[in-house]
Amino acid sequence: MGTAKTPVLWTTGAPGAGKSTAAWGLYRRIVEAGGNVAYVDIDQLGLIGPPPGGGDAAHAIKAANLLRVLENLRGVAQLVVSGVVDPAKPYIESGDFDLTLVRLTCDRGELESRFLGRGSPAAALPDLFAVADAYDRAGFGEEMDTTGQRPEDTVEALFHRCAVDFGTVRPPDPGQPQPGPVTVVTGPTAVGKSTAAFSALRDLWERDLPVAYVDLAQFGFAHPGPDPALEAAHLSAVWRGYRDAGAKRLIVVAREFRPEHRRVFDAVTVVHLDADEPALTERVRRRAEGESALLAGDELRGAPPGVRDRVAARAVAEAARMRRSGGDRVVLDTSGQEPAETAAALLAVLAQ
Repeated sequence: MGTAKTPVLWTTGAPGAGKSTAAWGLYRRIVEAGGNVAYVDIDQLGLIGPPPGGGDAAHAIKAANLLRVLENLRGVAQLVVSGVVDPAKPYIESGDFDLTLVRLTCDRGELESRFLGRGSPAAALPDLFAVADAYDRAGFGEEMDTTGQRPEDTVEALFHRCAVDFGTVRPPDPGQPQPGPVTVVTGPTAVGKSTAAFSALRDLWERDLPVAYVDLAQFGFAHPGPDPALEAAHLSAVWRGYRDAGAKRLIVVAREFRPEHRRVFDAVTVVHLDADEPALTERVRRRAEGESALLAGDELRGAPPGVRDRVAARAVAEAARMRRSGGDRVVLDTSGQEPAETAAALLAVLAQ
């Protein structure tokens, strides 16, 4: 008797079609129902630049890294994936997974309003419609028209396609420590890790340096969880993929860099961002008001004052605990700094 295939439900579609919102909502819905589930945003698996990371190679890099991550998750009761696919080759080739690809669509008027509503520029609309037309022509996957639907309606329709059950995952050993250079940016909630690291990353890309980027929080969407051993397996797998694609350096953002994560690499430089209570409280407020990229699991975007206060108190407590923990690291006090100043300070450390 053969081993059952792991079910994968993948939401795709043009930018603004609602694929990430639907997939994240679906993950949360399965968690609430008590199911064993993991969520992967394929966009988090292609953060390498400059080309070959960009352009035509991007789809291939993401697809190869997705297969590596799915291998780590074999045995999960339900896998949920979101992200764009290559219209010419929309399917991953693996006999170990039972893949359902759902292409979310909506009429052009609604697509435009969703796209602009998330802060995307109006100048990009012609490109958006060109992508939507290419997806429609290719006709891959199962089309699901979401015109006029609330996100929760889309989630509920997809939920009935999913397995809500127990699963067992044994994360593979990451293997031999991998080479660097690797820089890990740590710090308490809302200190500005992702903003500073991504700004530094773009600067390195502009200098034509082949650098890859991982937000470790985006590798932790598994229930029950989080599981640092699973995060470490993902980190190892994706860094191998980025090196295969030409990356010479890696930047990792992590609230805390645990021993399981550290064992993935033969050497790392840890840069810890610190800030005082007024700075952390103000940054929590800014995050709540939308001053950062929206990522899966963001607990602050649009949060009411009571939630903000709780998160700010937690961030201050985290900062105090992290100060006491010490360790071999470079500490940057970002109190009173604007994001550009913090990014410049981080870039100076990277340049060393």
